[in-house]
Amino acid sequence: MEKIKPKIISLFSGCGGFDLGFHEVGYKTIWANDLDAQATKTFERNFGKIITEKNIEEIDPYADNTIPECDLILGGFPCQDFSVIWKQPGLNGDRGNLYKSFLRFIDAKKPKAFVAENVKSLLTANKKQAIEQIIKDFAEIGPGYLIKIQLYNFAEYGVPQFRERVLIVGIRLDTGYNFTHPYPICGPKTDKPYMTAGEALKDAEKILHNNEHMNISFRT
Repeated sequence: MEKIKPKIISLFSGCGGFDLGFHEVGYKTIWANDLDAQATKTFERNFGKIITEKNIEEIDPYADNTIPECDLILGGFPCQDFSVIWKQPGLNGDRGNLYKSFLRFIDAKKPKAFVAENVKSLLTANKKQAIEQIIKDFAEIGPGYLIKIQLYNFAEYGVPQFRERVLIVGIRLDTGYNFTHPYPICGPKTDKPYMTAGEALKDAEKILHNNEHMNISFRT
């Protein structure tokens, strides 16, 4: 008998990188949304015709009967308004408030858990008022969510790049589950070295597609 896989609703899905990690450990995305046509085309090729190409602000998760129930909601809500390479208007920007669409889906579907991802500077945007407001809004969704937030350096988890990102994890209180953030698996806090770009790209020239060689120097 096939084991039932926990079901995911994926928001701000892009090409599905966030979903892929969960699929590899036994989850299954059953509904997704993104606005970018090229991203949704790639997502569909990898995960099937489960993605809706539409502005999330025009979707009503309370009334839309095509949106299924789920166990988990994922989403990397737009980070430009929190990024240090942007003007950083934070919650005052057009994109900064898109997290409220993420909130609407959680409130409508009441998943057992959710995971939201964003840039490091989310923690300091609007003089730290942005992250305080976001945590407050997530925590107040009934029947109540335990909120755990942490800044990760993804290099410490096997990614061949020093990339810092904030993960906000919410666990529905009535599940009784106490989530703890995973300990690094490589880097100076462990006995395993970081994965290098060279290791990650080993034998890349043997891949048939998207493998056009560029005329660049060895140093580059």
